[in-house]
Amino acid sequence: MRGTLKLFRIFGIDVQLHFSWWFVFAILAWSLSTSFFPHYFPGSDTTAYWTMGIVSVFFLFLSVLLHEFSHSLVAKTQKIEVENITLFFFGGVAGINDEDLKPLPEFMMAVAGPLFSLALAGIFFLIYKLNGHAFLTAITFYLYQLNLVLALFNLVPGYPLDGGRAFRAVLNGYYHDLKKSTKIAVLGGRIFALLLASAVILYLIHGSGGGLWFIFLGGFLYFIAGVSYEQVILKEALNQIPIMNLLTKDYLKIEPTLRFSQFLDQHLDSDQDIFLVGNSHFSGILDLKRVESMPAKVQKLLTVKQVAVPLSEINSLQKKDTAYTAYKKFAEQNLEIFPVMEKTKLLGFVTRRKVMHRLVWSLKYHIGADGESKKKK
Repeated sequence: MRGTLKLFRIFGIDVQLHFSWWFVFAILAWSLSTSFFPHYFPGSDTTAYWTMGIVSVFFLFLSVLLHEFSHSLVAKTQKIEVENITLFFFGGVAGINDEDLKPLPEFMMAVAGPLFSLALAGIFFLIYKLNGHAFLTAITFYLYQLNLVLALFNLVPGYPLDGGRAFRAVLNGYYHDLKKSTKIAVLGGRIFALLLASAVILYLIHGSGGGLWFIFLGGFLYFIAGVSYEQVILKEALNQIPIMNLLTKDYLKIEPTLRFSQFLDQHLDSDQDIFLVGNSHFSGILDLKRVESMPAKVQKLLTVKQVAVPLSEINSLQKKDTAYTAYKKFAEQNLEIFPVMEKTKLLGFVTRRKVMHRLVWSLKYHIGADGESKKKK
């Protein structure tokens, strides 16, 4: 994912930090050090308060990470692949690769996070009550409250919160219709988001700017809820289309040893931007949109092979894949074209443009996988 930093890998899961986390780290550390701890635990100096703030934010990071790991580890027990965990300014997201979740596994995954946060809240509460050290008391006072809020907030039955995912799982088990279940759960998420955002009015009436966080979070949840439903619609449309239905083979094949300048002269009037480069020793793709401008002297020195991307470096599509698989790969690798392989045999290519064209027609004109309108059936 763009804008992320990979921190480490554990249990086969990449842990990533989104750049937005640094913003919250600074704001939250400042807020805790200059307001929260001085208010609840007066009498310490500035250095102590800043130490409390930074340590607390670190344990906030750890709490959110463990919350997401609980989702991921439950997913792994259900034989569901988890690629990564990304920590954002608003929390964390587990990258679940298998989106075709059955109701029970999805429910178990969803409730694992809030339950773990409740357990953490209990642990920090006990430390807060039983220890006699002022520094530890202050930090655990904040952390038990934070984990309790994290658990209760995520239990709200509105998608995409954990409670909303659990709610969708229950609905899907009842209706056996993921699209309908998601639509209802998303409605709950949007209602909650609007209520959360409207709370800013009360804060502003009382002269507090803290409500701005609520309206920001509410707006974000409202947006994500809508996007989540659109993803279900998109997946339903594209998953019905075999990748072989979108296969194309009409690409000009270029000799790898040809100088790039010669290639330009020969295909100056072509309306294509993508070419197959290959012979018995090399196969690759030349995408002119990805080739940077170069001086004429360099064009005469470089061969087409040196400019092309070898097929061996591209995560190819397989014959059994669907248009949804291609859609995800286009987004992940930022490519305009993917080869379709059957073992080591090249069957053809699929372009982002063709997938998006078919998606628009499927949604707009209700075209099924066989190319006929669903309304006619």
